[in-house]
Parts: sequence; C-alpha cells; structure tokens
Amino acid sequence: MLAQARQFLLDVSKEMKKVSWPTREQLRESTVVVIVTSLIIIGVTFVIDTAMTQVMMVIFP
Repeated sequence: MLAQARQFLLDVSKEMKKVSWPTREQLRESTVVVIVTSLIIIGVTFVIDTAMTQVMMVIFP
C-alpha cells in the first residue's frame, strides 16, 4: 500500500513537470476575461429579471 502511494506521488510529480503553466501576463488576461464575462452575464440576468418582474406586475397586479 505504501509503495503504491509512493509510486503515485512520483508519477504525479513527473506529470506536473510536463504541464505548460501560463505566464503571469496570460493568467492576468484570462482573469480579466473571466471577470468581464461574469459581469456581462450578471448584467443580462439582472435586465431579464427586472423585465420579467415588471411583466408579472402587469399580469398579476
């Protein structure tokens, strides 16, 4: 059991060395894209929710 765990950790270490990690600038750009996209989706959801609320207020006064 202990040998298997050791081998697993060695394999993980080997594989992690193969990973192509993003640069700090790439990471920053990706973060900005995620934040902007999230804000756009939040805005669209807010507009649709507000519009649907107004429609429901007209239908069910």
